Amino acid sequence: TIPEQGSGIEYGPLHRTLVPKSGSRSIRYVDFAPRDVLVKKYESDPNVDVELIPDIDIVTDGRRVDEFIDPDSLDFVVASHIAEHVPDLVGWIQANLNILRIGGRIEFAFPDRRYCFDLAKQPSQTSDLIAAYLEERTRPSFQQQCDHFFNIRQVTPSQVWNGEVTPKTAPLIHQPHKAVDILRALQKRSDYVDVHCWKFSDTEFFDTINTVRALFDLPFQIVSLFPTQCGTTEFYATLEKT
Repeated sequence: TIPEQGSGIEYGPLHRTLVPKSGSRSIRYVDFAPRDVLVKKYESDPNVDVELIPDIDIVTDGRRVDEFIDPDSLDFVVASHIAEHVPDLVGWIQANLNILRIGGRIEFAFPDRRYCFDLAKQPSQTSDLIAAYLEERTRPSFQQQCDHFFNIRQVTPSQVWNGEVTPKTAPLIHQPHKAVDILRALQKRSDYVDVHCWKFSDTEFFDTINTVRALFDLPFQIVSLFPTQCGTTEFYATLEKT
């Protein structure tokens, strides 16, 4: 649910802003790079209308958002298809809780691994999240990069829901030898490689997030979880700071 009032941030709006700068809300847009860099990155992507990319108010360059925003100062955080990309999911949640007032909410939209190109991958484990948190990871691990390029499949949600493909029959995007070549090249690069770090179904997300909440005494409760609906590829969750 998009808040109707208060102050908050929206992560990575790109060309599909969910919370416009209008009405009684105060909103700032957060991304890893400024608008001109995003325009250059996506100008050849036919799926992105770069004219609609807004100015970015907070450019994190991979740093935690609580380095830029005062603690206990916001009412909401909107993150649509963002959390699966962050290298340290627990630390990212913690940083957003730090900037929220009591009762403030993080609104998630998260791809369900069963109905997107992640369908052949194993779900993320609690131990994976703990490792990333204790390492204070700022980039996807090489193992996560390997998992991505070696295991992503070419599918649409309808193909999975209709039973046309399964995790075993969905075609590979990269054939194994090609994937290995890509990964060898990635080992020599120093720039950020963006992949899906975290893969969950709706129930897996609920169970895992509640587990890490208890482990690290994070001050939130899950107040809603809207499961993945037939024919779609995402679920929605709301975390409220306590």
